[in-house]
Amino acid sequence: MIKLEKKIAGILRVVLASLILLAQLLLLFLLVINLKQMFVYAYFILEAIGLVEVLVLIDKNRGSSYTIAWIVTILVLPVFGVLLYFLWGRSGTHSRCGRKTHQTLSRRGEWLRPDPEVQLDLQGSHPSRKRISVYLEKGGFPLYRETRCRYYPLGELQFNEMLAEMEQARRFIFIEYYIISEGRLWDRVYDVLKRKAAQGVEVRILYDDAGSIFALPDEFETDIAGDGIHALPFNPVRRYISRLYVNYRNHQKITIIDGNIAYTGGTNIADEYVNLYPKYGHWKDTAVRLEGDAVWSQTVMFLQMWEVESGLGEDYQQYRPDSIVEGDGYYQPFTDGPVNEPDNPAEATYRYMITNAHEYVYITTPYLVVDNAMLGILCMAAVSGADVRIVTPKNSDHWYVHAVTRFNYGRLLEAGVRIYEYSPGYIHAKTILSDDDHAITGSINMDYRSFYLHFENGIWICGAPVLQDIKKDMLDTFEVSEEITLETWKARSWSVKLLQAVLRLFAPLF
Repeated sequence: MIKLEKKIAGILRVVLASLILLAQLLLLFLLVINLKQMFVYAYFILEAIGLVEVLVLIDKNRGSSYTIAWIVTILVLPVFGVLLYFLWGRSGTHSRCGRKTHQTLSRRGEWLRPDPEVQLDLQGSHPSRKRISVYLEKGGFPLYRETRCRYYPLGELQFNEMLAEMEQARRFIFIEYYIISEGRLWDRVYDVLKRKAAQGVEVRILYDDAGSIFALPDEFETDIAGDGIHALPFNPVRRYISRLYVNYRNHQKITIIDGNIAYTGGTNIADEYVNLYPKYGHWKDTAVRLEGDAVWSQTVMFLQMWEVESGLGEDYQQYRPDSIVEGDGYYQPFTDGPVNEPDNPAEATYRYMITNAHEYVYITTPYLVVDNAMLGILCMAAVSGADVRIVTPKNSDHWYVHAVTRFNYGRLLEAGVRIYEYSPGYIHAKTILSDDDHAITGSINMDYRSFYLHFENGIWICGAPVLQDIKKDMLDTFEVSEEITLETWKARSWSVKLLQAVLRLFAPLF
């Protein structure tokens, strides 16, 4: 009964937000009708503005799929489309909140200082990887050497070790996830957090309000505050009904223990991520554990996102690591988000890895909703002789996204890209690996939302032993997945082909 009440509360919050958004659309529609009937000149001025916006979109080329979707919307719905674009289509830095967020995140250089010697060492041992590392470093993301990494091919393996290490926390525990859902996993996490808070350990939880809207009660913050745990919902739906705060979510996934250990990957804190609840069959997710210098970047990432939401300054220095480890490779944590313009580290690093693949590039992603440029790069890599393989889910969590994912198979298959669907259930892992010597793993999906609309985090790993663990897991995943052939893809019914083509056109908007 309690779970049902919480679910109903979440539904009511979504319904309320949806009604407010629909009201905005209705008001826009009525405004357009009245303008056309009573203020002809104003109507034509807005039409002219629409034409200018189309030209600006073409000039910006913020992603061809994005551009095409908004151009079609503006041209089909002349004035209504223009007003809609001004509300929901522009970049995050156009709003006051967006500018404030950008200012906070752009101060990372105050705490993250690159070590020139580490960069020189990388260039000496892996000269072909200089460009990607220098690019990230110029974006404010240092490269680290004194760090060790462990890979988890399943979410349950990650959380078992993470909970054991949280029990040993002495100073603080920071948790940041898109989804936190009440259930057996959360009960285990909460039990540890309560004990550690009672022992004087500082515990903070940052969760996305929209991502957790059906999974947590409205009084979640107040309830756990009584146990000494400080929680904040990121971009609360109830507070912000605008383009920035409805669309732009915190999709980052980070746990930090004492500033010395950090976990990140694709998992959220919910039972399906550890296969306690068979939501879509067997849930395949992955994560990594960092120990050493690179954890400092993860800590700064968390504190900055906390500062964005709380509006309060932080004393970053008190959360620095206090242990030293011997490194086994190179690690470069980074973030991405809707206020980064014109830089886009997530998409740029993916493109670099695909374009520069010599032997192979392997990708796991729950969504394959990318623009024509990314599809072209994948095709070019395959045509030029690289072994390009992509694993997506066989089962879907969002049917319309899955439809677009499958539509995109065609061009890739024709170019020689090998496509697999994870047969045991649902793959949520987000990793790209190339040529045995570098990879990116974290929260980044291969879709428009991750590349442009969400706050994400990832880690570029180079020359580390853990890469062989990642490769082995990917090869094992291919073995249990169904390979899709071009003939199978072409055999779809005409109605499915039509639906997928229409959804593909507007994919950037949903």
